[in-house]
Amino acid sequence: MQTLIDLSHQYKSNMQIVVAWGDMDAAQHVNNIMYLRYLESARIQYMEDIQFGFGQNEVGIILAEVNVKYKIPVTFPDTLWVGTKTIIESIEESSLWTEQVIFSQVHQKITTISTARLVCYNYAQLKKIVWPDDVKRQILEFEG
Repeated sequence: MQTLIDLSHQYKSNMQIVVAWGDMDAAQHVNNIMYLRYLESARIQYMEDIQFGFGQNEVGIILAEVNVKYKIPVTFPDTLWVGTKTIIESIEESSLWTEQVIFSQVHQKITTISTARLVCYNYAQLKKIVWPDDVKRQILEFEG
């Protein structure tokens, strides 16, 4: 079983999320849409960590695809740790895949695993573009 310390070495970009009572649904566990929001927030944190200031200029990312595997349910109260990394082998001309995990402090295990394909996007021109060289370099340096 992986510990949070192990995961923090594998996923250098991470953030904590406190589960709110309102994150749960009628089934008394965190609703699926909330996981997607947690993962989205962590992807934005990743972009900030690699200094690819999301929303600060016309070039950014756009989500093209997301896959989520729910391993165990999360409930209130809990604090989650969300780790994000780029799958280096997946970097293509204008897209890449990230891998994310959500770790529960209550359960002391991974509750959720996700992959997402991100596309480099020019919001002024409304089209995908090639990754700028400096962004690719920043990703490779960050991931080490």
